[in-house]
Amino acid sequence: MKRLAILLALAVAQTPLAAQRATALVGATLIDGTGRAPVPAATVVMRNGKIECAGRCAVPAGARRVDVRGKYVIPGLVDGHVHYSQTGWADGRPDALDVRDRFPYDSTIAALEAHPERFFRSHLCSGVTATFDVGGYPWTWALRQRAERSTDAPHVAAAGPLLSTRDHWVNLPAQRQFVHLASDSAAQAGARMVAAYRSDAVKVWYLVGASSPDTAGQKSLLRVAAREARRAGIPLIVHATDLWAAKDALRAGARLLVHSVEDRPVDDEFLRLAREAGAFYNPTLTVREGYVQLRERRFNPQGLPLECVDPSTRRRAFLTDSLPPARGGDNAAFRARIAEGYRLMLANLKRVHDAGIPVVMGTDAGNPLTLHGPSVYREMIAMASAGLTPMEVLVASTRNGARAMGRDDIGTVERGKAADLVVLEANPLTNISNVSRISLVVRGGRVWTRRELEYR
Repeated sequence: MKRLAILLALAVAQTPLAAQRATALVGATLIDGTGRAPVPAATVVMRNGKIECAGRCAVPAGARRVDVRGKYVIPGLVDGHVHYSQTGWADGRPDALDVRDRFPYDSTIAALEAHPERFFRSHLCSGVTATFDVGGYPWTWALRQRAERSTDAPHVAAAGPLLSTRDHWVNLPAQRQFVHLASDSAAQAGARMVAAYRSDAVKVWYLVGASSPDTAGQKSLLRVAAREARRAGIPLIVHATDLWAAKDALRAGARLLVHSVEDRPVDDEFLRLAREAGAFYNPTLTVREGYVQLRERRFNPQGLPLECVDPSTRRRAFLTDSLPPARGGDNAAFRARIAEGYRLMLANLKRVHDAGIPVVMGTDAGNPLTLHGPSVYREMIAMASAGLTPMEVLVASTRNGARAMGRDDIGTVERGKAADLVVLEANPLTNISNVSRISLVVRGGRVWTRRELEYR
């Protein structure tokens, strides 16, 4: 079967789209991403990068048949929170751990801009066919067109530079990924700049304590940015982890919250505001574990198929264990604080989901030891541990992620949608961890075996 798939991929890749014959995946159980009941012994017909039929379908005459009996077809996964401007290790976040003496930051970012394909491949290898970059350097906007033209990359939506209430220093002399909201006029200029690049969102890093003497002023900055986003017809994304700040973001019109509320339980007011705003909730549960491992100088690759991670990133991840010990602080106390916050995040996710607020899976990939691609498996398992069923996790990781990206042409296996699929060896509805047991990946109708996409 692997040989057949390899030959099929080569044939499709070398055939002009207008002349392509149909390809039919025959015999698998179809889980289409809508939440509907699975369809056993289904057929999925693809032609010219689109799904022509899914479910009870006849195989067109002359179609290439791929026998996937005993397997499971799901939509390509959507990672609704990534950062292509970050590496997945400390060299991309010197504010977490400064290794610039060995890995100069300017060179690190130049390499990311020059070679995003290493992460594109990691995502596809992991079954991820769409990604939402919710903050980075201006060059991330150009990734959208590059990815859309190629079946070698996941679809990309990009928010561009973050508008930040904190004057964060992790920037480059000639370009910024954090634009400081120093005043209302700066907020207006920043949001208008983002809109001028036809960004997929205006992202605000809303970091301010409830007891800050400048809270009222910073609330004004958020509303200026929100007003400009509305004027441009662009969604507002807000990073807000305190309950009061998340509520304030929703009042301002946030369309997507990209982190959990982690300081206290969500309440009825929060749920009402989220419904009124039509907002998505992206809990981003597992990213802090990477920071814990970095602090403890201990990389734990358990559950991460490292064959989907490029060799350069793998080498750096394993350097973690040889770094000098962290200075100051109590690692055990730090881990305990993270664990307590994690328990609250899980409880909040369950309450948000049960209240009917659409939930989106996102990893925050690019942060230290949250690796592009396979980190989706840890995130999906964490969502299930919060009490979501495997089907609910799959919907959050496919259809809901696509909707949060503003894409109605991806995210489900239905007629007219992009032919972005994953064929699994085992049933993900029995155990969500089975999403890592990939047989085939299809992007835009092009078929790979998992082996073809792996780094060896």
